[in-house]
Amino acid sequence: MKNKNVLLITALSLLACIAHGAMLFTPFNNYIYTSAVKIILFVLCPILYFMFSKEGKLKDLFFLKGNIKSIKYSLLLGVVAFVTIFIAFAVIPPWLDESMIINAMLNVGITRDNYIFAVMYYLIINVALEELFFRGFIFLTLYRMNYKYYAHLYSSLLFAIYHVAIMKYGVTPGLLLISTIGLVCVGLIFNEITRRCNNVFGSYALHISASLAISLIGFYFLYQ
Repeated sequence: MKNKNVLLITALSLLACIAHGAMLFTPFNNYIYTSAVKIILFVLCPILYFMFSKEGKLKDLFFLKGNIKSIKYSLLLGVVAFVTIFIAFAVIPPWLDESMIINAMLNVGITRDNYIFAVMYYLIINVALEELFFRGFIFLTLYRMNYKYYAHLYSSLLFAIYHVAIMKYGVTPGLLLISTIGLVCVGLIFNEITRRCNNVFGSYALHISASLAISLIGFYFLYQ
């Protein structure tokens, strides 16, 4: 039964990411459309899994289970991540192509006209969706079934590939490779925080801190 559930998680999550990525190559590559599809896919997949697998419940991904200390530690890491990103931003610009950043945002339909709306959605809804999907539905469910190594590897790889697909335009092959490796490492860190907290709240705290820093940098490039 567990093997079937692992295949079900893998198939559902992979299809969801492929379907979302495919939209980037269609006339519907607009931030509103892609966001709506992402919400549907990332929420529907866990619901379908828990409905058909009869293994656990969706609400189990959110239980605090008393591990408040790890969540507080995650908040501290979030502050560190926020500061680190801005320090990196101060060092990288001589090698950073401004048009690359702007093209990456335009590629997913983010413009000056909708940037504030996009950032609000990104911080409030998108980060929560990704943590529910990648760390909750994929990683935590697989980990609790004792597929620990696969949970770490698969969820972090899919997390990286999903984001690399979004930034497919305007980046050099070298930067794409570095970004992929970096995203895999970020995914592994988020997984470890999720494991320690035994829920998605810890990784969410770190994720939203990093996303806020990136959003502010994006604002700088778009409006300067």
